Amino acid sequence: MFKLFKEAFKTANDCIILAIPLVLFMWILSFYFGFSNSVVNSPAEFLLALITVLFMTGAFLSGWFYAVKKSIEISRKVFVLDADRAKATMNLFKNIPYGIGQYFLAFVLMLLAFLLIVAIAAMVVYLIGDMYIGNVFTPEQLSSALSSTQDMKTFIDSLDNEQLIKLNLWNLLIMGTTTVLSFMLMLWIPEIIYKTINPLLALFRAAKKSLVKFKTTLILFIYISVLNLIMSFIGTFTLINPLLYVLIMVIYFYFIIYVVILVFLYYEKEFCGAEEGGETKA
Repeated sequence: MFKLFKEAFKTANDCIILAIPLVLFMWILSFYFGFSNSVVNSPAEFLLALITVLFMTGAFLSGWFYAVKKSIEISRKVFVLDADRAKATMNLFKNIPYGIGQYFLAFVLMLLAFLLIVAIAAMVVYLIGDMYIGNVFTPEQLSSALSSTQDMKTFIDSLDNEQLIKLNLWNLLIMGTTTVLSFMLMLWIPEIIYKTINPLLALFRAAKKSLVKFKTTLILFIYISVLNLIMSFIGTFTLINPLLYVLIMVIYFYFIIYVVILVFLYYEKEFCGAEEGGETKA
């Protein structure tokens, strides 16, 4: 596994250019959210805005993840001249439209399925928590506590021991559910890109592969989770000054690229034979 972690660092360094479309998409998305807040005034307009975001995200993910796959292929090639490697790396942008054409519908359906899974999981968590833990506070109290950090602190300080125990149990239930879902869905995207373009079939196949290779997949999941905790800790320093914020954002985008490439490399290593060539199958 250590060799895999090291290879992912090398590949991420070689293909850091993947950060450019990622940054541009996040900027466009934030601009669209700001624009929508000022013009959306009815349920129909809100629904249209949601559909637009869904299609925008589906288009970006389909093109970008396909470019990630091609970047891994490029990183393994031997180039005589650095200019040839630089040209091949720049050509990654040409793969984005091809990826959109091939995977757009698959990723739109994947996003819808993901939202449905999250909604079902939230409902199940609520029913289990309500049945076995009980309510800690009313919706009005929660709304008031979320008004500011100070209000939240005051609200938590006002809870008695029994309420604190219930709150911790709720947190454990939510974190446990989120962890299980994250583990089971970790290989969903590479399954779509490499093997199964049908997103629903890919979901079940990816979950099955996570269980078949449980030990190695768990090690990878724990490693990524630890890195994510470190990034969350680093993110607390973003408000100190603007320069530090920019530096941390650079690290954050590099972290995203590294994790995605790492998961793709792991999927290739464990589930893609050399004879398959990484070709997607229906």
